[in-house]
Amino acid sequence: MPKLPYAFLTYCKEEEFHQRHWAFPLESQGSLSVEPDPASCGSCHSKQFGSWKSTLHSRALGPGFLWQLPRLGKHSTEKCTNCHSPNLETKNILLSRLGWEEKIQDPKWKPGIEENGIQCASCHLRNGKIYGPIPKNGTSERIVENSNIPHEGFIPKKEFEEAEFCKNCHQSPNTAKPVNGKFLMDTYGQWKRSEFGKNKIHCQNCHMPDRNHEWKGISDPEMVSRGIQTSLNVLASGENFEVVAELKNSGVGHLFPSYSVPKVYLEVWAETKSGKRNKISEKILGWMLDLELQTEIFDTRLSPGEATLLKTKLTRQEFQEIRKIQFVVTVDPKEYYKRMFADNWKFKDTFPENTKPWVLPYLKKALEEANSSKYEFARLEWKP
Repeated sequence: MPKLPYAFLTYCKEEEFHQRHWAFPLESQGSLSVEPDPASCGSCHSKQFGSWKSTLHSRALGPGFLWQLPRLGKHSTEKCTNCHSPNLETKNILLSRLGWEEKIQDPKWKPGIEENGIQCASCHLRNGKIYGPIPKNGTSERIVENSNIPHEGFIPKKEFEEAEFCKNCHQSPNTAKPVNGKFLMDTYGQWKRSEFGKNKIHCQNCHMPDRNHEWKGISDPEMVSRGIQTSLNVLASGENFEVVAELKNSGVGHLFPSYSVPKVYLEVWAETKSGKRNKISEKILGWMLDLELQTEIFDTRLSPGEATLLKTKLTRQEFQEIRKIQFVVTVDPKEYYKRMFADNWKFKDTFPENTKPWVLPYLKKALEEANSSKYEFARLEWKP
């Protein structure tokens, strides 16, 4: 039998932990000696618990997800919860709530724990053992400080700080059906093809700086400001003038925005001395798909380092009437969800009667949350 090349063996070894750790569906944890509830973990890990509570991870089983489940059915729900509520025990509690008769296997997993979405146990607990990143002092052996530690320390793994750790839930599998040659989820692929991937600047470097459990993204203006630059200039061009507004993906390690859900609206407004306000240029950044996620309408996302320009020419006479020019950037993190939720709400009366008590309250709340997520990211102003 021919020997495998060294590079192949190394690659397999590196991938082995990620493949085992995220082998869906996850196995039962068996009988636990500690409470798996995040609040229990927070009694010692207060900083991580405090950060996690405000994240989208903690709301992965929010109204926008829950309302869809009766319509998806048991099989699809099980697949979706691989990422939205990975542990078998939390998944089974949710299936029981939906009347799909799954048995809750351990009384330590109390009803209500599933509402925590992606929680401590989702990433750190496997087969009753706790895993985590290698401590900052570099120790790579199993950490056991004393016998009073509830979970007998933890097993350090360098893979917790590699982009591959995030891949299973943020990258469509190769078997997924693409839309116009693109996967619906391709954040890992976008990163890997970028300079960030080539230079091993991992997801965690930006989304978990200093190991903070925040996972901020496009819904957070401060996070966006770290990776996006905007400018507004008015330049003389012969007898005329040109308004140039620019937005650059200066530090996002993947496409901006990455998914088909968010949209970013760019608008340039001119206000005259008489007080009249006119929109003189506009553009939408994003991947616009139809509601069925089958057809691409447009794709204007920016690769790392790429910029988009909005240029408008003004005659000298038009320029002399200008009092100020503004470049306004608005981020709509849930644009696709707003369209999809609103479309379903329009036809809510057609839903099966037995599903309405579950579906309608969650759908209404999901639509309200989506409609309130839009925010103004930047407003630049130029005056003569």
